[in-house]
Amino acid sequence: MSDYTVVAAVSEALRLILWKAYSTDPTTLQIVGAESAIALRNPTETARDSANRLSLWLYQITENEFLKNQPALRTADPQVDKFPPLALNFNYLITPFATSGDGDHLLLGKTMQVLYDNSTIILRDLANNVAEELRVIMCNLNLEQITRIWEALQQPYRLSICYQIRVTEIDSRRSSTNARVIERSTFSNLGLQPTGSAA
Repeated sequence: MSDYTVVAAVSEALRLILWKAYSTDPTTLQIVGAESAIALRNPTETARDSANRLSLWLYQITENEFLKNQPALRTADPQVDKFPPLALNFNYLITPFATSGDGDHLLLGKTMQVLYDNSTIILRDLANNVAEELRVIMCNLNLEQITRIWEALQQPYRLSICYQIRVTEIDSRRSSTNARVIERSTFSNLGLQPTGSAA
């Protein structure tokens, strides 16, 4: 579990994993050149800077449906429960911007290899001594679905791939007080009768 900064931390972790792999491969190092060439922006903004070589764009965040109704978390105080964390899936569109079509293909091939080999990522929060295990899953979007993304960008379609990161959690700051039952009264103790009883 993490605080709200996990959204930025996941994107930075993906960029670092990709850059480490690109930088140790002579072919992809020639194409990318620097970690800053991996832009955490949408393809339209990435294309405006000729130094950029890859768009790593977080285009959608959805609530994880399987972890939506988790029970409240117990705290040190038995009368206080903490709300469960918000469980999220992150969807990324990855688009190469090499100087040639061959370069685009090489960069995408290397990217898929790296993310396949790093299908599980451990995201550590050293300050709070917390670690999260994230799953990297290639999305099976059909041509119509991915074309809609490009239409929303108002840009011509470019070769790209989509990945989903599961599950990232953002801690809730809400809590609820559950006072325990101390005394229980019955109808007879209160001098009352249940509905329908004879006097």
